[in-house]
Amino acid sequence: AGTYQNSETSLEEIRYEGYGAGGVAVLVEALTDNRNRTVAYLRTAFAKNGGNLGETGCVSWMFEQKGVAIVTDVNEEKLLEASLEAEAESYQMYDEQNAEVLTEITNLENLNKTLQRYNCAIEEIELRWIPNNMIEIIDLEQGRSLIQLIDTLESLDDVQKVTANFDMSEELIAACS
Repeated sequence: AGTYQNSETSLEEIRYEGYGAGGVAVLVEALTDNRNRTVAYLRTAFAKNGGNLGETGCVSWMFEQKGVAIVTDVNEEKLLEASLEAEAESYQMYDEQNAEVLTEITNLENLNKTLQRYNCAIEEIELRWIPNNMIEIIDLEQGRSLIQLIDTLESLDDVQKVTANFDMSEELIAACS
C-alpha cells in the first residue's frame, strides 16, 4: 500500500473485498487516513445492502488487474493496427469513435507510446481490476440490492473506485432505479 504524506495526515491506499447479494464479488479501492473509520463505514454499507465485507483475498482472485487506455476520436481500423503493434489484449469500441484498449500492466507504457505514435487521442491511462467472469443478474430485488450497494459504497468519502463482477440488462437497470 502506498502512502501519501502531507504536513498533518498520512493517507493509505487500501483494497477491501466483499460480497453483494447473490454472491457477487465486490472490490473497493479506498484512500484513507483512518482504517477503522473506513472499515466501519464499509461494513455498514455492505450489511445494509444484503452483502458482507470479507477477508483480504476472498474475492480478488476472481479479478485481474489490467492496464486500460481510453481513446477518443479514433477509427477502428487505426485502433486495430495500433493495438496489434502494441500487443494489446483486446479493445472495445463504444461507438464510432471512442474505445478502451486492455493490456497487461507491464505493457501499458508500450501501449501508451504506440497509441501516441498512431496519433490516437488518449483521454486516460489507468490500472483497472477486470472480473474474470461475470454473474448475470436477472432478479429485480437482487439487482436493486446490488445497485444500492454500489451507490452507497461510491458515495463514501474514502472510496476511490468500486468494481463488481455482475452484468444486468438495460431494462433491469431501469426497473431498479
